Amino acid sequence: MAAARKKETFWSEPISKVDLQRPAVVPSGTSIIDAVKEMKYNQIGCVLVVGADQKIIGLLSNGDLMHEYVGSTLPGDTPVDTIMTENPFTATPALTVQEALEIFHSNPFRHMPILNGEAIEGILSIRGLMVFISEHLPLEVMNLPPDSSLIATHAAGE
Repeated sequence: MAAARKKETFWSEPISKVDLQRPAVVPSGTSIIDAVKEMKYNQIGCVLVVGADQKIIGLLSNGDLMHEYVGSTLPGDTPVDTIMTENPFTATPALTVQEALEIFHSNPFRHMPILNGEAIEGILSIRGLMVFISEHLPLEVMNLPPDSSLIATHAAGE
């Protein structure tokens, strides 16, 4: 009974219990190169792009850089607005661990801004969420030996 309660509590924990990354924020119009420098300086895989009113208008991620910038003919002084993801998915600190996992599973992004009203609380990354989940899994599950009977006998689709 206590184990079931612990499991239910774990999945229903609010995201505010997860270590959020400190956000890197750049204003609209910032060059791609300056945004990359900000990402590197803050050791984070994305920057939030804000308008003049300091509200989030976009998010520039490593994925955006790989898909839209690397290998393109865009110069480094191109504004981030050109390649950023506009109006990124955001959540509140009340989002649960289970809900966050479902959101990441159903969408192609790895970073989610967490907002308290209009204030930026931090960035939830899929990596940070996985660390939190792995820290709460029972050691018995984490240390199970592999089961060789689960190895596929043939490739999928054959």
